[in-house]
Formats: sequence, structure tokens, C-alpha cells
Amino acid sequence: MLSIASLMAFTSCSPKKGASVDPSDWASSLLKDNGIDVPFHPSTDFAELMRQYKANPDLWDAALKCVAEKGPKIHETTDLGTFELVGRKCYYTLSELDPKPFEETKLEGHREYVDIQLTEGPVRWGICPADSPKLQVLSEYDPDKEAGFYLSDDTVYYDQPADHPYLFVFFPHDLHNPSFAADGAVYDKPLKKLVIKIANSE
Repeated sequence: MLSIASLMAFTSCSPKKGASVDPSDWASSLLKDNGIDVPFHPSTDFAELMRQYKANPDLWDAALKCVAEKGPKIHETTDLGTFELVGRKCYYTLSELDPKPFEETKLEGHREYVDIQLTEGPVRWGICPADSPKLQVLSEYDPDKEAGFYLSDDTVYYDQPADHPYLFVFFPHDLHNPSFAADGAVYDKPLKKLVIKIANSE
């Protein structure tokens, strides 16, 4: 059963009969309804986000509640580790990150879970479609590790300034280089990172 807050968020973001809703506007309203100030990155597949939310609203509501509670305090948290939100269908990890130089990173991909990732900055991110014709497989997808690793010239890179974090959402069709070192950045301490895993609806 959905909570009253969830029903209100879903109703306010759902299209009326005969009307269409822009998925990115819907996503912005979803964040606002959950009291989240950090925006989704523009690279997010908002249509897929809407589809996944409607398929598993209880999981996504739990994930968004976690973002609302943990996100604003991510820089000062000391409660590191992995914690369940809805069993293993939705859980999160808070960790410390020493951003690697780009040369030491690779694309990763998942199938069983969707990732929401929030990291302190400055960092860079890389995103590539899983069906890229230029994909080079470094390590085939391993269901035990729930990951495969790749390289591709089709990867698009995004800068995240220290004062403008984003929520990155990676679906199974999104390969990603998560939060690596920004050009010229000097890190005098580890960055904090929040990763929420949500069961893929398929």
C-alpha cells in the first residue's frame, strides 16, 4: 500500500486522462514532493525513470526518502556501510571515495539493479549506451558480481563542480564511469558517496 505522501506525489506527477506529461517535468516534481533539492542530472533517461517508478513505487519511494535524509548530510556522515531499505530489493551504501584518475577507470554495467548515485565534487562522470557499436568488453557481465566492465569511444563525459552535485541515475542500458577525478582537482581528503540500488522492474 502506498503512503499518503507517495499517493500525493504520484497523483501530482501523473498525467490526467488524455493529457501528456513531460518526463523531465514529472521527475522534477517527484524530487520536489520528496523534499530533495539536488537535481537529477540532465543525462537521466526520464521516460525510463517514470516507467520504473510506476512499476515499483514502494522501492523508489524508499530510495528517494533515503536521498532526502542522507543527501544533505553526506559530507559529514560517519555511518558508513551497506544498509537495507526494502530487503535486497532496495538498499544503499555510504562510502568514502578517493577519486581515481581517468586512465584507471572503466565503464561498468548492471542488469539486476538501477543505481542512484550521489557524490561530493568536484568529479567527472562518463556515460555510454550499453548497445554502443564501439563497445570493447573488458570483463563479461558476471551475475555473481552483478557487473560487467567495458571501454567505448561513445562515452560522453560530464563535469560535476564541487558546489553543484547531481543525482545520477543509471539504468541497465546505461554503462557508466562513476565519479572519477576531475581535471586538475586536488583531493586532501576522501569524498563521501551514496549509492542506492533499486531492483530493475524487468
